[in-house]
Amino acid sequence: MEEQTQAAQARSKNTFEIFVALGSIVPWTLVASIGSGMLTPLSTYLSLNFFAQRHTDIPHHEIQCHIDMSPMYCQLALVDGNRLLTALAFIMPCCQFLTLPLVGVMSDAYGRKRTLLIVYCLVNSSLVFTDLFVFCDVTYWIAIAMNPFLNSQLVTTILNSTCVDLLESQDRSAGIALISSLDTVAYVIGLLTGMHLTLEHTFIIASCLVPVCIAWCILVFPETLPPEKRQITADFRNFLPWTPLPILWRTSTLLRLSVATAIAAFVDESSSRMMSTYYQRVMNWTAKDNYLFETMWDISMIVWLTFIFGLLVAYVGEIGTMAFGRIIGSIYVFIAVFIRKPSQAMINCLICAGPMTFALPAVAGLKSRLVGESEQGRMQAAISTVYIVSGSIGSVIGGFVFELFGNVDDSGSFDKIYVVAILLVLLNFVGLIVSSIIFYDLFRRTHHLMDERAQALFPSMKRLTSPDAPMLESSPETAPAYGSTC
Repeated sequence: MEEQTQAAQARSKNTFEIFVALGSIVPWTLVASIGSGMLTPLSTYLSLNFFAQRHTDIPHHEIQCHIDMSPMYCQLALVDGNRLLTALAFIMPCCQFLTLPLVGVMSDAYGRKRTLLIVYCLVNSSLVFTDLFVFCDVTYWIAIAMNPFLNSQLVTTILNSTCVDLLESQDRSAGIALISSLDTVAYVIGLLTGMHLTLEHTFIIASCLVPVCIAWCILVFPETLPPEKRQITADFRNFLPWTPLPILWRTSTLLRLSVATAIAAFVDESSSRMMSTYYQRVMNWTAKDNYLFETMWDISMIVWLTFIFGLLVAYVGEIGTMAFGRIIGSIYVFIAVFIRKPSQAMINCLICAGPMTFALPAVAGLKSRLVGESEQGRMQAAISTVYIVSGSIGSVIGGFVFELFGNVDDSGSFDKIYVVAILLVLLNFVGLIVSSIIFYDLFRRTHHLMDERAQALFPSMKRLTSPDAPMLESSPETAPAYGSTC
């Protein structure tokens, strides 16, 4: 009877049961993401409109690179925009190193709800300056400068910690993936809405959604970490940026998971950085194409994360799911470099994009089971720090490569663009090989943490002894105390 009870507890919940368990955090996520979906695809083109003012004398309200990229001043602005993205990617690791760990410590010390409210208001303060640029031609540099410090990843980190608080250990990866999927559903609604609105109307509606989210957070959003579960004090030393980071290498398993996360972020972000401008070089890739591409990407995420991710975790574990995503991501890039029509890019994206988002929810859910309840905020923040910093480094290198081979040469042509395609394929192939070696070892190390269906499917992968066994039981007693001494 006891064995049957333990087996029942080891079996993961289905999607509907997880959805019910998440409760009232779902509506807040949906409303917040609608605004993001309306604005995110336009962000690149806003910077192009801004930089295009340096290359033409026409009034700023007549510059519409978001509608037509063919004018020469838009093409020249693309060079400036690429340099901006590279510069932002270069400083992003430093900025995120300061803010993400701090947010994790705050959520563990003061609770999820209060921290979410503060962070959400700060993140959306940059929208005020973006509105001023759109409607009053106030400089866009202020909004650009705020973005590396205050972005949506801070909010995502708190939401992931909230999911971990609400769900059983075996359901956390699927729960984080489901929140990402629901977030993406609302994001697509925002995308589709933005496609049919003018630039000005899009920003008016998105700006009006922010007060709605603030009110919901104050009145409805639950506090999932009550005071009795908060074991970190308000000592200033606990708020230093590097304080939570040692949790990433506390054990050899955690260290390997951190390395696997860093590789996934580096490969994906460097590829994404090159692909975003690669499409604009090899075809007339307009803001409308960008909206449609974002929609296809998000539809793929919704389908894969909602209906397939949970099944993969149940039958092959989080590590097997990450490996599957790495393989599909490599296939996606190999196909993408041969594409010359927007419609072909949409189809490739619709089929392959979803699995490329598996890494973060899989590793976030798995790592949450390797530490105690009082450390979940710091763990999620530390994971996000690794992902963002590694991704930013990848984006810097991707931008540097595109600067060398993707921009116009002295003869006025783009003859070296093929080098970008070759490097994209090589990068993903090497990333796949290195990741496979790490995944094999991690699969054996985390076999006992898998759903019973995965354990039954891969009995030969069970590792008889684990040096991390005491730490892999998610016991709060195994965690070191924070702020216990003065």
